Amino acid sequence: MEFSWVTYVISLLAAGVFSGFIAGLFGVGGGIVRIPIFLFLFPLFGIHSDVLMHMAAGTSLMLALPSSIMASHAQYKAGNLDLNFLKGWVPALVVGVVLGIFVMRYVSSHFLEQVFAIVILIISIQMFFTSSEFKVTKEFPGFIMKSLSAFFIGVLSTIMGLTGGTFTTPVLTAYGYSIHRSIAVATAGGFFISIFGTGGSIINGLGIYGRPGFSIGYVDLTAVLVMIIPIIIMAPQGVRLANHLSKGRLRKIFSIFLFIVALDMIRGLYF
Repeated sequence: MEFSWVTYVISLLAAGVFSGFIAGLFGVGGGIVRIPIFLFLFPLFGIHSDVLMHMAAGTSLMLALPSSIMASHAQYKAGNLDLNFLKGWVPALVVGVVLGIFVMRYVSSHFLEQVFAIVILIISIQMFFTSSEFKVTKEFPGFIMKSLSAFFIGVLSTIMGLTGGTFTTPVLTAYGYSIHRSIAVATAGGFFISIFGTGGSIINGLGIYGRPGFSIGYVDLTAVLVMIIPIIIMAPQGVRLANHLSKGRLRKIFSIFLFIVALDMIRGLYF
C-alpha cells in the first residue's frame, strides 16, 4: 500500500512537470494535456471507472485556478484585456458552465470520455489544416452570436475539464477579433470556468462512491497538492523554449500529438 502511494505521488509529479511544460510550450490550457494523463493514471491507483472522467475534469479545473488568476492579472496589466467585451462575454459563459455542471450529474464517465476524444480529434484536424490567423469574418458578430459562442464554450469546457482557451481563442480570432485580445479574453474566461467548474465538481461529487480517499467531491486533492508547484514552475520554461521555435511548426506538432491522443482514447473506448 505504501509503495502504491509513493508511486502515485511520483507519477503525479512527473505529470505536473510534463503537463506544465507542454502547456507552456504549445500555448494551450493545461487541461488538454492533463485530462489524458489523468484518464491513464487514475485507474491504475484505484479510481473507479464510473467517476473517472468526472474526477479528471474536476481535478484539472482546480489545478487551473492559480494559473488563470496570474495570467488574467498579467493580461490586464499588459492592456490586452478588453473589459467591455468581457462584460458581455462572461454572463453567457457562466450560464454555460452551470449547465455543464448540471449535465455532468446525469451522464456517465464513459460518455464524457467519448465527448472528450471526439472533440480533441476535431480540434487536432482543425489545428493541422488551418493557421492561428484563420478568419471567418473581419468584424465580430452581434450580441446573440457572441452570447451563444460563450454559452457553448462554457458547456463544452466544463464537461471536458478545460478552461476554454482551446475553444475561445480560435473562435474569437475566426470572428475577426485580434489574437492578443482573444488570448486575454480566453485567459480571463478561464478563471470563471475554473472557479465555477471546480465548485460544481465538488458539489456534484459529494458522497459519490469510487472517489479516492483524499478528495473533496470530484477533486483529487493529492493530485492538486503534488502537481500545482511543478505546473507553475515548468509552464514558463515551455514558454521560453516556444519563443525560440517556429509557431507554425509548433502548431503542427501539437495537432499531431492531439490526434494521436484522440485516436488512442477512441481505440480504448470502442475497440
